[in-house]
Amino acid sequence: MEQVPPMNRLFGKSAIVVGGGIGGLATALRLRKAGARVTLLEKNPSVGGKVAERRANGFRWDLGPSLLTMPPILDRLFTELGERREDHLTLQPLTPTCRYRWADGYQFDENEFFWSRPDSARLLRHAQGLYHLSSSAFLESDPSELWKKVFNPALLPLLRFLPAMSPFRSLASASRHFYSDPHLQQFLQRFATYNGSDPELTPATFAVIPYVQAHFGGWYIKGGIRRLAEALLKLAEKHGVEIHTAAEALSIDSSGVTLTSGQHIPADLIFHNGDVLGAYQKLIHHPRAAECAQKIAKPERAISGFVVLLGVKGRDPALAHHNIFFSDNYPLEFQQMFREHRPAENPTIYLCLSSRSDPASAPADHDNYFLLVNAPPNTTSIDWAKESPQYADQIIRILDQKFLPGLKGRIVHQETISPADFESRDGVVGGSLYGWASHGMKSSFLRPPIRSPLLKNLYFVGGTTHPGGGLPLVLLSAEIAVRLANRSA
Repeated sequence: MEQVPPMNRLFGKSAIVVGGGIGGLATALRLRKAGARVTLLEKNPSVGGKVAERRANGFRWDLGPSLLTMPPILDRLFTELGERREDHLTLQPLTPTCRYRWADGYQFDENEFFWSRPDSARLLRHAQGLYHLSSSAFLESDPSELWKKVFNPALLPLLRFLPAMSPFRSLASASRHFYSDPHLQQFLQRFATYNGSDPELTPATFAVIPYVQAHFGGWYIKGGIRRLAEALLKLAEKHGVEIHTAAEALSIDSSGVTLTSGQHIPADLIFHNGDVLGAYQKLIHHPRAAECAQKIAKPERAISGFVVLLGVKGRDPALAHHNIFFSDNYPLEFQQMFREHRPAENPTIYLCLSSRSDPASAPADHDNYFLLVNAPPNTTSIDWAKESPQYADQIIRILDQKFLPGLKGRIVHQETISPADFESRDGVVGGSLYGWASHGMKSSFLRPPIRSPLLKNLYFVGGTTHPGGGLPLVLLSAEIAVRLANRSA
């Protein structure tokens, strides 16, 4: 058995965490647990990153992730800090996890009944085998540790599940293998968008995501997912993390971090919680930084998002907490975003109604509509300030005409968030929410490394590095980064 490095190797080391998103907060907490002296720098007025919220006219909306999966990973962070997650956050299970609808009237709920169907149950059996084959070797390990874990004789029986979900076939191809109904094929293909990718180009191995969702369930954090950022901030303050907001980094070198104010903060270790490409383009001071940035910029970028926040009078009983309204032509939707670099004319629309689980999120007899459509990571040729109002009207018109008659006349509040807003707030290039799109083997499984090849004391955490996007994987990136730093100390 491989010897685990003692946690006190980082004891007394100085560490800077640049970026106070969930990955940055989790990293800071793990570093403090290991005995490091930690300073966290956040350029915005408050920490939390994409885990943000908006309040207006009695409505409250989550602006980032709205579904929590794999809660054991979150619980593990609290446990390793000597805390009980239940003392800080209350998780509510969602049934159904999501409701799916098409303009032709077809609809179903993602629940236990759906997953017990013969075709869905077959998908889950294969995905479960793949999950157990890959979770410890890939999700919870750095690629540098991969070969130590992948050649485990105990995993050999699970290889029988690999052909149907081969990394050399697409998720779209796998959808046609498991489902004969085009509606259900589109349902499975949707999971490519969990990391901003095209299902025709995403490896079939990403069919493991519905297994994770079915096995671990979908959860809502009582009061909104913003409570997660607040809970981690409270713990960071309790455990002695020094936190500076409105503190924007200007440059990073091996000696530490220089702020836009001109202040230089020295550190033994540096952790960057943000877009890896943006860091190499704008922050990292090294003779080969531009070369690295060019290399990282070559793979296709994951899509961004366009958000419409609505306050709506009346409560439609046909709606669940999470809802998907599918487009009539999925391939065209991705063609327009990835190949034509423009918003889809008839996009698939995600609708989150947190007021279904948390009535305080909206006034009485009202609902808080969080509408999200995939959008191209394009902030150069698209003027989002100009395009946003008409695109929001287009999305509302689709819902009004095809799915939710009378919606337009019930709107009492409306605002938008565009890829340009994500780029400005989160520092993500082009507004891309996940860095590389998972198009092909390399972009999917060999993402920009957690440990910088240029500065040996610089580590990356968040959705643009390994193992990928989404709250559970971001928490795992923090876990892996601190472990690698511990091993190298």
